[in-house]
Amino acid sequence: MTDQTEGRGSQRSAGSRIAVIDKAVKTLDVLLPATDGLTPTEVAELIGTNRSTAFRLLTSLEQTGLLARDAASGKYRLGIKLLQYGAAVRMGMAVIKIAEPILMALREDTRQTALLAMREGWGARCILRLPGPEVDVLSWSSGEWLPMHVGAAPQALMSAMSDAEIERYLTHNKDWHTLQGDRTAEEIRESLAVVRERGWVLNMAAITAGVASLGTVVRNRGGAPVYAISVAGLERHYTGSELARTEAKVMAAADEIAKRLHG
Repeated sequence: MTDQTEGRGSQRSAGSRIAVIDKAVKTLDVLLPATDGLTPTEVAELIGTNRSTAFRLLTSLEQTGLLARDAASGKYRLGIKLLQYGAAVRMGMAVIKIAEPILMALREDTRQTALLAMREGWGARCILRLPGPEVDVLSWSSGEWLPMHVGAAPQALMSAMSDAEIERYLTHNKDWHTLQGDRTAEEIRESLAVVRERGWVLNMAAITAGVASLGTVVRNRGGAPVYAISVAGLERHYTGSELARTEAKVMAAADEIAKRLHG
């Protein structure tokens, strides 16, 4: 992977980016978690611009339908037109069409939330999340990005990276805050060695107390990792015979997705 894709997502060099589009994307990004909306002043502070520029951006995005404005509070939030884009992305991804029925069966078999992810830069993005019938694990939502060392699916993808790339990752991200506590680079290396040996990741209460997850990679015909799947649920599924059962179900689902995806 080249240096241009080592940041969060596939980032182009600064010289090739159009400033107004960059600001518009930043605006959408800061509004993404703000379910109650943000005022123009709040948006301006978050994207690092003045209020008049933020207001022009917000007004233009509202006119396109990408944002909606609450008349009473004056706050802006994401517009429903974005649902169309999300649906189009979903329909255009062959892997989702192939993996969804397999993950639905995995969800029912394990009674856990099932997830599908793909690598993006120095992390993984969830491209499909099916809530579990026993408990709906909300720590990773569809479309959300996590760094490689956080979560079962991202760690599975990280374990498939070359040693050289892992070292670059650990160096590049040495100052990142981790949701899994302050693990050292050596501890991450040791955990990846275990993952490589057994072929799957076990994440115990790493993000949400009382919840664990287990993930593995989905490989192509040549053996290269292309996606990762995981399940997340109550910790009781991850001890003794229940752990063996969960692991077997996840590995079988990954194999089946790989077969259908690559023929």
